Amino acid sequence: MPPPRPLAGAIAMPGCRAGEVTGFPGFAAGSARSARVLVWVFAALLTTLLLSGGALAWEAGTDGLAPVPARAARVTDLTRTLSAPEQQALDARLADWEARTGNQLVVLMVPSTAPEPIEAYALRVAEAWKIGRKGQDNGVVLLIAKNDKKARLEVGYGLEGSLTDVTARRIIAESMAPQFSAGRFAAG
Repeated sequence: MPPPRPLAGAIAMPGCRAGEVTGFPGFAAGSARSARVLVWVFAALLTTLLLSGGALAWEAGTDGLAPVPARAARVTDLTRTLSAPEQQALDARLADWEARTGNQLVVLMVPSTAPEPIEAYALRVAEAWKIGRKGQDNGVVLLIAKNDKKARLEVGYGLEGSLTDVTARRIIAESMAPQFSAGRFAAG
């Protein structure tokens, strides 16, 4: 009598006999022992899932990082520094710039990015908000961490030729920082 054929789609492992569950010698397909083991493994996974509140052990947690807020407009001020008219005026200027150039710029003001550096938080915001046109990556996120007294321009790849890191630093240092120091956040 010929040896039993392996299960359809099973990968033959060196040292495994036909009919064994691939990679687990001694567990024959369809045997009561392999069924008990599979039920036990499934029960253990289900218990882990229920005890973890739905989060699996391999899911990335927030690790205490500040959450990325939902984008509601071109200007999102979580610090309540800008008045409603200031936000509307800035939003209108950004909409006009976007219509003229096709590039997108959004502003996010947060109290702090702690415990994360502003660079890492700005990158998370840019990835979550997906600023810029698809395929062109021509978006910019202006992140202002008011209590940290820091600002960051996170520039998409499509604009890096015209808005270099050096230019972004100069804009922040020479145009924005003096206005912010004087308390004129809308002007900065």
